[in-house]
Amino acid sequence: MLKILATIAIGLAFISYPVEIVHKQATAITTAKSTTRQVLPAITLKQHLETPTISLGARQFHWDGNKAVDQQQEIECLAKNIYFEAAIESTAGKLAVAHVTHNRVVNKNFPNTYCKVVYQGRHHASGHPKRDQCQFSWYCDGKHDEPYQGRNWEHIQDLAQWYYVSHVRNQYLKDITDGATHYHADYIDDPRWSKYKRKTVQIDRHIFYR
Repeated sequence: MLKILATIAIGLAFISYPVEIVHKQATAITTAKSTTRQVLPAITLKQHLETPTISLGARQFHWDGNKAVDQQQEIECLAKNIYFEAAIESTAGKLAVAHVTHNRVVNKNFPNTYCKVVYQGRHHASGHPKRDQCQFSWYCDGKHDEPYQGRNWEHIQDLAQWYYVSHVRNQYLKDITDGATHYHADYIDDPRWSKYKRKTVQIDRHIFYR
């Protein structure tokens, strides 16, 4: 009998426990989890994001987002490059590829449109790229160049459009690659060109250089 009364008393105490306290504890737990998510997996990127913004204005020698180009086609070229280079990367990894593509567009050593940058390389007289003689390997690896339709491709298209339009409107975005124009996967040996470049950051599986 005493055990039953004790159980009832505990139950009543739990029910009458102040809702505000429960809410505060739940909030504290959520905050702790949120803090852990932000700090542990992304600490390197977080530190990187806290560096000063690099203004691209002075580097835009020969690119004008409002010039007579097919903007939808430009967005499509950018989206394909993000997809084939970083489809399985995080949003930061996808954004990093977009930055590299843009950094080439605004650099006088590269073509001045997204499509020309993405498809830069040696071509046969037929117009097809020569195998393994292009800037972004997916374009000249002999495989198909059509993204699989689905949510990931839709997300990347949205990201590419947002990125492109932001630059057209001169809404400068923080370059999380610190001005990189080159990168390679971390599971391959360093390319010969890497010794002439300055390493800036690693995001996901890509190491970036400028």
